[in-house]
Amino acid sequence: MHIRPATRADSADIVILDDIASSGLASHVLQAGVRDGAYDRPLEFGRDGYAFIDGPFSWKNVLIAETGDGVAGMSLSFDLTGGPGDKGLDDPVLEPLEALKAQVVGTRMIDSVAVYSRFRGQGIGRALVQAELARATGPSSIITDDSNAAALALYQSLGFEEQARAQFRAFSDNHTATQWVLLTRPATLQHGVQTSAQ
Repeated sequence: MHIRPATRADSADIVILDDIASSGLASHVLQAGVRDGAYDRPLEFGRDGYAFIDGPFSWKNVLIAETGDGVAGMSLSFDLTGGPGDKGLDDPVLEPLEALKAQVVGTRMIDSVAVYSRFRGQGIGRALVQAELARATGPSSIITDDSNAAALALYQSLGFEEQARAQFRAFSDNHTATQWVLLTRPATLQHGVQTSAQ
């Protein structure tokens, strides 16, 4: 397995993996492109967004984990500036997430980490988060939901600490989450020496 920067050609895998990372939230939000009649399917709308729109949610901000069998996973991160480009599409379901993001402006937001099911259990998710931490120039932040025990354990094992919680607004009937959890991690030098704290 190796990790490489994404290319535009990875956009279909990126949107599928983003949907996996968000437990379907990406498809819910991307449904707006279908409602507006611009696209036939949410994932098509998302693929074009990642492929052709510059901003935080672009292939340019993605790392791809690849094995001999092809794409195995991805991570997406960007610097939270507090500007309008930090936001996703307008949707009431996203309001609690946006409120949490506003608390960590100035961090490197690891927005998504996902691994296809058949590649899980091989350390790929951990490697992707570590690669994201290596490319951060300051503190990092990440948000997951309180029902994702595996993700919470992974992030905490890598030095992330819980900072805040916000209400989880259900977007489908098959969720057990009740809260979004914001975690942050201070910046480190390459040799693991702490240089700043958030």
